[in-house]
Amino acid sequence: MRRNEINLISAVFAFFLIFCCQKAAAQYGLEFASHERELDKRTSLSIGEKEAVTLFPKTELSFDLQFKPYQHDYFGYIFRIILNDKLNIDLIYDRRPGIGNHFKLVVGDKFTDIAFNIPGEQLFYKWNPIKLVMDKDKNQLIFTCQGKTYHYSVMLNGFNKFQTFFGLSNYKQFQSSDLPPMRIKDLRIKDGQHLEHHWKLDQATGLHAEDAVGKIKGGVSNPFWIKRQRQEWRMENDYEVSGQANVTFDPKRECVYVVSEDSLVRTFLGSRSSNSWAYQNAPLHIADGSQSLFDPHLGQVHCISIDQKIVSTFDTLSRTWSKPFTYPSRGTNYLSFNKFYSPQDSSIYMVGGYGHFHYQNSVHKYHVPTQQWDSLAYTGDRLFPHYLGALGFCDGKVYLLGGYGSNTGDQMLNPRISNDLMQMDLIGGKFKKINEITFPDQNAVWASSLAVGPGQQLFGLMFPKNKFKSSLQLVSVSLDGQELQELGSMIPFDFHDIKSFADLFYSPASNRYVAVTLYFDSESNKSRVRIYSLLAPAMRYQLDESSATSATKNWVWYASGAVSIAACFILLLQFKGRRRQEDEKEKHEEPIPSVGEEPQQLPIAEATVPIPAKEEICSEDKKSAIYLFRGDIQIINAHGEEITKQFSPLLKELFTLFVVYTIYRGRGISSEKLVELFWSDKSSASANNNRSVNIAKINSLLESVGDVKISKKSGYWCLDGAEQICIDFAEYMKILQQEEKLDRVSLSKLLRILDKGSFLFETDYEWLDVIKDEISIHTTTILNETLRGLALSTDAEFIVEIANRIFHFDSVHEEAMVYKCKALVQLGYHSLAHQCFENFCQVYQQLYGESYGKSYREII
Repeated sequence: MRRNEINLISAVFAFFLIFCCQKAAAQYGLEFASHERELDKRTSLSIGEKEAVTLFPKTELSFDLQFKPYQHDYFGYIFRIILNDKLNIDLIYDRRPGIGNHFKLVVGDKFTDIAFNIPGEQLFYKWNPIKLVMDKDKNQLIFTCQGKTYHYSVMLNGFNKFQTFFGLSNYKQFQSSDLPPMRIKDLRIKDGQHLEHHWKLDQATGLHAEDAVGKIKGGVSNPFWIKRQRQEWRMENDYEVSGQANVTFDPKRECVYVVSEDSLVRTFLGSRSSNSWAYQNAPLHIADGSQSLFDPHLGQVHCISIDQKIVSTFDTLSRTWSKPFTYPSRGTNYLSFNKFYSPQDSSIYMVGGYGHFHYQNSVHKYHVPTQQWDSLAYTGDRLFPHYLGALGFCDGKVYLLGGYGSNTGDQMLNPRISNDLMQMDLIGGKFKKINEITFPDQNAVWASSLAVGPGQQLFGLMFPKNKFKSSLQLVSVSLDGQELQELGSMIPFDFHDIKSFADLFYSPASNRYVAVTLYFDSESNKSRVRIYSLLAPAMRYQLDESSATSATKNWVWYASGAVSIAACFILLLQFKGRRRQEDEKEKHEEPIPSVGEEPQQLPIAEATVPIPAKEEICSEDKKSAIYLFRGDIQIINAHGEEITKQFSPLLKELFTLFVVYTIYRGRGISSEKLVELFWSDKSSASANNNRSVNIAKINSLLESVGDVKISKKSGYWCLDGAEQICIDFAEYMKILQQEEKLDRVSLSKLLRILDKGSFLFETDYEWLDVIKDEISIHTTTILNETLRGLALSTDAEFIVEIANRIFHFDSVHEEAMVYKCKALVQLGYHSLAHQCFENFCQVYQQLYGESYGKSYREII
């Protein structure tokens, strides 16, 4: 055989293997919101609702089914098949205890004798093929699942069409709102052996299920696409605990443990609720720099302090810790150390850390059975003294990545970022440097742990050390350090050395990553806990190329549908108009008391407060400007003229992307990402040409703006010279990155920036959605925290102004409404306060489909 034939066969074989591996690893489908959501927010998939599907002599319907674990209620309809609007065939899940077979097939209003069960391990963690054949010739239903086939006789002659509804159904007299928390994929309909329709459900966004074979589109409401869950982190839970907190994870039971000062809180993945064990010997004074770790051998949670040489273990039966920590403690030498449990020798290993102006590269060992501590000396390549690095343990191998420190360990002597990927040999007692990696961000540090997920790669959460309002980015790193790739969307993260902590875990049972962030508020003595999950194998965050109307996202915060948002927007405009009309009447009816200076007339929607003039947002020497806290981007040249209309729609989107990525991401955007977003359908040469031409057009238009242009730096396209012009978004980021609480000057400046509305609120670019979400969260958080620190007696006007800005981002922000109503009452605007409450209640009803649960008198 000739060499080229051998090469061809090898290539084909290799392609086949890659294809099979990709197919085997493929994860897609549709996840259904169930009893954990309100009725109008539950998921439905309808097939043939507008145009019925033909019922063939032998129609086969099949799909793959999986249940979500750790949910409170599993009762409901999996599917309803409606024949000629007369006869229903239902597959339901009956959760009642004491019933051996929970899955039941119903025809009309009677249970059939088709009933079965699927073992929990199979039902929750694997796909289960289900098939139903409707045989008109034999007047028989043939149902197959778990390798078993069931038969049921029913008169099918006379029926010639049908619809199918998975989950919630609002169809005529066959309506049902109960459904189990489930996932389905690969829905097929066959005519005998011939495939007529195939809805793979493999998309990432959209309100329709595409038919890969036929022409019938499935309708989807409130979808949670599994493919999107491999791109976007989902918020699993968000709560506060008392005092400083630690976190650890049990991968076998898939639960996060949070150690607080008065209780141990346990949160199962997939569950919005948590349970806790209140300590019998509370409070637990957690030592500075301590961390927690789950011992898989004992099934217990340990709390570790290297400084005090204490490992305290929690007993869930007695609800006590085995050892108290010394209180008060004197700080720590080991802030943000890395740790892992080694099953080979039943020991906990601790590496690195920081405290008292010194970085550590020491290794400590705690032997759990004997409770003995050791300090270990390691040979080989020297470990860089550091903290804020990541560590992962898998199959006896330990990997350490990055960190911040100095060669000498002294903080005063040239501290820097480490790019080292190291391997730690427990048996040989050596460190080995594998590679030096160039990180996408030169200020990159890491959440505490590296996870070893599918493909035997390392996965870590990277974030910039120089920002308070920061973001965590999941990256994969090959074991040789040769490849690094950013995956998934970003997670908002407030970074403060001694107050914040982030960690990453991997759950092999449900094949997903778990990220946890902690932030301690010393004034309230509470820690904010946020838990996120991302399905594996994770994908690069990318946007579906379908229309904006199909961009229904499942970010940890589930947005309402576009129609509801539009309706609410129109409703708010109507309310604003009504409030202004009411105010015109009120200024003749009620005297306005003076508070400080003579107050101006207050429109219903916005009570004014002195805020900085335009020139106070940026220095006076900056004549040109770019405004993003508007409905759309606004570009002002050096002569004060708006030139936005000179940008074509494509150029405007490109320019908006360059500005946003430069300021928010801190490094611009790569050529590969640009091609992916704008020219993925073109050849490499054509895409590069398009990029060059459009950037040249933008730079030509920017000549009138000043000494700014789009250029490439360190492999990323960015807005060069952005500091030369006034950009409200840049000023916004400076304010939010302040580590201390905002003073009145900074707060007033922030309110002035937000005066016209939220961030690009009328701009509909899919790549922008996550950033808008993150900005909304950051802004409402900092404004809400500010509200809590103000006094009604002296700051009423300021409170009204801040509440108005919060409503730009969240029209049903309850706390802002309460503060605003109370402030208006304090100022004497009783009717305005009542109108504010009524408007809030109407929008609340519109969004949630239920009445707000408190009266005006209660909130006042």
